[in-house]
Amino acid sequence: MKKIFLSLLFLLAGFSLKAEIRIFKGWSMSSGDCVATYEDGRLYKGWSKSSGDCIATYEDGRLYKGWSKSSGDCIATYEDGRLYRGWSKSSGDCIATYRDGRLYKGWSTSSGDCVATYENRRLYKGWSKSSGDCIFTFSTEWGLSRAMITWIVCYYFQ
Repeated sequence: MKKIFLSLLFLLAGFSLKAEIRIFKGWSMSSGDCVATYEDGRLYKGWSKSSGDCIATYEDGRLYKGWSKSSGDCIATYEDGRLYRGWSKSSGDCIATYRDGRLYKGWSTSSGDCVATYENRRLYKGWSKSSGDCIFTFSTEWGLSRAMITWIVCYYFQ
């Protein structure tokens, strides 16, 4: 399950993001702490870029399991700052909402429902920005608009 949900963090990465991006646990950027690599619309385990290690593929606002692009393998759909289960876009299937650098559960944008905050290449638990609450560090600075790519990680990993 964690592999699939880790892959959700790249749901928004489909906007011609060609750079290789690596994701590390906590504040570390050592190769041993690399949990995933993103390149050309695909997310791989650790430092690997082999088809066998492909966790997910992104295309046209939808995320699919592994190399698949079939509707049956659709994990999630993104639209207007919200992530939905599978192909759904109904409020009942909303997993998370991203607003102003923060990720909230479902449709909520109240502080009590904040599960993650993104700032300066790092994703933190809840509203925290302390090093002890850092969940992931990214090899590339994405800026606020690309922070949306990261939010699902905290939702499933806290």
